[in-house]
Amino acid sequence: LNRKPARAEYVRHPDEFVWMDGALDAVRLLTERGFRLLVISNQAGVARGAMTDDDLQAVDTRMMADAAAAGGRIERAYYCRHDWDAGCDCRKPKAGMLHQAQREFHLDLSRTPYIGDDDRDGQAAELAGAPFIQVNEERSLLAIAHTLTTEAS
Repeated sequence: LNRKPARAEYVRHPDEFVWMDGALDAVRLLTERGFRLLVISNQAGVARGAMTDDDLQAVDTRMMADAAAAGGRIERAYYCRHDWDAGCDCRKPKAGMLHQAQREFHLDLSRTPYIGDDDRDGQAAELAGAPFIQVNEERSLLAIAHTLTTEAS
């Protein structure tokens, strides 16, 4: 959804959250077509002291508000706040957050596309049994949204 900062750098303030080109349109389009949108994100900056839980909450609030203002809806965001080497079950590439979303939203993960921009996203999706679609320079989130909404029609 947002432009990814360099490794070991974090979006610590709402003003540092910069939407990828077309991402808000993708959120709106997917919402309009009945998709339920969840965010699943590693946020080691909390454990590493680069940001606080309040900082993360402020960024989350801004993301949700921007999505709503664009006509979309992100229903929930799941964050792993643990450090890179914490060994938790939630940090991607592990599938803990996907399984938590599965329980809370009664998802059939085999039919729930997981869209991400990192190889760890793909590994987590594979562990959870979810189809993975990777955002990259050749395939934007908006292009993926158009494909998904066309297939769902």
